[in-house]
Amino acid sequence: MQVLFIALGLVGLGLVMVYSSSSVLGRVRFADSGFFLERQGVRAVVGILLMMLVSRVPPDLWARAGRPMLLLAMGLLVLVLLVGEGPAHRWLRLPVLVTRLSFQPAEFARLALVIYLADVLARQERLMHDVRNGLVPRLLVVGVVVVLIAAQPDLGTAAAVTMVALTMLWLGGARTGHLLTATLACLPLLALSMYLSRYQLSRITFLWRGGNYQVDQALVALGSGGWFGVGLGNSLQKQQFLPEPHTDFVFAFVGEELGLAGTIGVLAMFVWLTIQGLRIAANAANQHLYLLANGITAMIATYVLLNVGVVTGILPTTGLPLPFISYGGTALIGNLAGVGILLGIARTGSGGSTVLPPGPVTRRHMVRRFK
Repeated sequence: MQVLFIALGLVGLGLVMVYSSSSVLGRVRFADSGFFLERQGVRAVVGILLMMLVSRVPPDLWARAGRPMLLLAMGLLVLVLLVGEGPAHRWLRLPVLVTRLSFQPAEFARLALVIYLADVLARQERLMHDVRNGLVPRLLVVGVVVVLIAAQPDLGTAAAVTMVALTMLWLGGARTGHLLTATLACLPLLALSMYLSRYQLSRITFLWRGGNYQVDQALVALGSGGWFGVGLGNSLQKQQFLPEPHTDFVFAFVGEELGLAGTIGVLAMFVWLTIQGLRIAANAANQHLYLLANGITAMIATYVLLNVGVVTGILPTTGLPLPFISYGGTALIGNLAGVGILLGIARTGSGGSTVLPPGPVTRRHMVRRFK
């Protein structure tokens, strides 16, 4: 239940920060300071209802759903390349009654890939030491998803999905050396992507030569907050100094309005959520649920690390949202659905005794300390 309360607490904080950071922008663009809050509130309600519904799904059913979900996700990723909207083709808009529903297929794809890998790695764990018959087929599937996401172009999400997939492959029994070799083999593709999309290269060079306006303004916001912040609603950076303040740079406003104490508190909530996810994985009844719980936990934790790294100027700008807090419907709903799966796994756990799988895979011992 701690996972549920932490997730709800983060969603509640997210609604507060979305309103505080976007009120000026909403008033300027739409003559409504609550424009973004109203939409995020609706998405939060939908996400929470979906989370509760998903938590009641028998976890073993996800094993059967993995492949169909991944095929659907791949189809949507292809479709968004053909008819997607925006400067980068990342959004699909479908007519729903009298309005239009907008969503990002990449956000659905990352969850679908986790569900798929949990199933296939659990069934083929004895083959994962075999590069040809075990690792390569899995890497090809991951590669197709990553390439489709990167082609939008969305290198940030592609990198995050790759990190989560590699984590699951390692937990599923793949050898570290094989994964490192596969990672090095992908570096030429990364270089090609940056050559074709020069803005990606410029984001990396900003780390050394500076000049990234968003990051500079985010650092100003973080530095202005001091120990306890300037107070909710009193941000200066939201006066249109930092563009789109309610999306992937919302963590900067946490630092400005709530100070260092606020940022530490938010990070502590994410750390505790990660620990609870690892505990659920350690207590899972079988290898499939163990991998599924770890994959969802890694998915959320990876986005947190990358987002905070960008806001603090440690990593190049990726455009990834801060889970549960940044404005954005598909990401919020997807993360809440992941929490729902974690709750379902916890409900059917092994009652405190870690059930180790048969065979050579022993990495499950590593998370027993989180029990």
